[in-house]
Parts: sequence; C-alpha cells; structure tokens
Amino acid sequence: MSGHWRLVVRNMIWIVALTIPIGGAIFYAYGEAHAGGFLFGVGMGILSLVSMAYAVSLLTGGSRLVRVIGAVSFVVRYGFVVVALGVPAYLGLWPVVGMLGGFAGVYLVENIVLLPGMMRAVGEARV
Repeated sequence: MSGHWRLVVRNMIWIVALTIPIGGAIFYAYGEAHAGGFLFGVGMGILSLVSMAYAVSLLTGGSRLVRVIGAVSFVVRYGFVVVALGVPAYLGLWPVVGMLGGFAGVYLVENIVLLPGMMRAVGEARV
C-alpha cells in the first residue's frame, strides 16, 4: 500500500472514531433525523476523501492519459459532492445543518490529520 493510501486509511479511522460519539450526542440532543443527516454527511465526506485519493493516484500515474483521467476525476468529484448533498437538501430528506456539518467535519479532520502527514511523507520522499 502506498504512503498516501496509508494516510487516507488512517484518516478514515480518525473520522469514524470521532463520528461515533459525535453522532451519538447529536442523536441524544436532536433526535434521529439530525443524527441521520450528520451520518449521511460524514459518509459523503468519506466517499469524497477516497475519490480524492484515487484522483491523486491517477494524477501521479505514468502515462499522460492516466493523468488526464485523474484531472477529470478530480473535477467530477466536486460535481458528486454538489449532487450528493444538494439533492437531499433540496428534497428535504435530511436536516441540512447536520448533513453539512458532518461533511464539513470530514474536511476539517482531513486538513488536521491528512495534510500534515502528507507533508511529512513528501519531505521524507525528497531526502
């Protein structure tokens, strides 16, 4: 397993470890719908994180075609996020604040845990 995939797996473990008590607290305080929205947002955030790691794998691939596919998949990732969060919000399937809070929480943990680890991995690779 490559270095950036190990970082992604470690980040997903952090996210799940933090999601369980936070989701439980939201369930206790606000009820099932808000906790479900939060968990949906976290799930979409994790899918987005994995798709980002896949795009990075393609962008660092050998051939030009693979790098182009990686660039396109990176852009498609944002379309996925818009649809995955926008449609349930528009249809009123989940409470929007919980859903967006879960998704934003994944990005926060991603920036706190994943980026410093990636910087260390890049620094070690250059040595």
